[in-house]
Amino acid sequence: MRSLIVFGAAVCFAASAQAQTTTLTMESGSVGGATDMAAKHLAEVAAKRKIATIQAQAGKVLAKSILQVAQGKTDLAASPFILQFLMARALGPYAGLGKKKGKELAGNLRLLYPYHLAHYYLIAFAASGIDSWDKLKGKTIFNGPPRGGALNTARALIRLTTGMNEGKGYTGKQIAWGQADSIFLDGAVDAAVRPGTNPAAYLPIYIAAGKINLVSIPKAKMESAAFRKFLRAPGNVAFVFPKKNLAHYGPGVNVISEDDMFRSISNTGGDVAHKNMPNALARALTAAMIETLPDMFRKAPFARGQLFGVVDDKRMGMCNAGVKFHPGAVEAWEAAGHKLPACAKP
Repeated sequence: MRSLIVFGAAVCFAASAQAQTTTLTMESGSVGGATDMAAKHLAEVAAKRKIATIQAQAGKVLAKSILQVAQGKTDLAASPFILQFLMARALGPYAGLGKKKGKELAGNLRLLYPYHLAHYYLIAFAASGIDSWDKLKGKTIFNGPPRGGALNTARALIRLTTGMNEGKGYTGKQIAWGQADSIFLDGAVDAAVRPGTNPAAYLPIYIAAGKINLVSIPKAKMESAAFRKFLRAPGNVAFVFPKKNLAHYGPGVNVISEDDMFRSISNTGGDVAHKNMPNALARALTAAMIETLPDMFRKAPFARGQLFGVVDDKRMGMCNAGVKFHPGAVEAWEAAGHKLPACAKP
């Protein structure tokens, strides 16, 4: 009898230990960006609270990452909302899935928490002479990793602002995030149209190599009918702020705009899991993020500007993209006193 009791206790202890050491995989975008910061912060607080051990990997192409979550191959990933929209319709990087499979896979994705992924900037060394969007003509531009959401957005911004398409007006160069800084610094590209936070982690590196031009989208272009239509698309919101908000870079950055405002767009998104993630686990992960936001804001100066903790659909565009929260995440948000839009509930 005593041996049975000891064996039973050992089994219970092992089960408890296993529950506390659940291992999850998580993928995020460019190193130092909002998705990377969110992943690292979630991994840290999940470990402290003994929710799970999260193996977070940055520098991934998110179009592939969320497909792997939808297929059950990865547990968590940062997801631009536009990508979920495209997957559900088998468009863009998901054209090969077919409409039936694309809809099925997109239906497997569930949101834990939303945020602004990044704002887009035109960046060039001042010595290049590129001080306007029109001067991209004939140049080679880094515009994102192959087949990613960042690439689609950068191409659209160049087209809407200059009228040029890749291959017909400028040459686009795509490369993984981990190599993006090196090709800019070694002159393999003339400029970059890429996402970033404010402050952007990569800009101090560039400034060390020479003065940088940071170019705003012209006001007339951003207020055009074509641009307004683009901003109504899933995952896009206007991002307009005073130029002085970029003054922290100092004399190493020349902020170019026709007035005192800097104009760009932001991509909205969030961290997603598979719909089959247990409710208790999804709730615990989401609650851990919500409850420790003040800690994250203290660690990363740009975090508050990415609107973590905001679930207002007008500022996030979840419903327009067909994004649904995980039931466990709904419980966590509502327990924290937030009202979620009905159209984003599962």
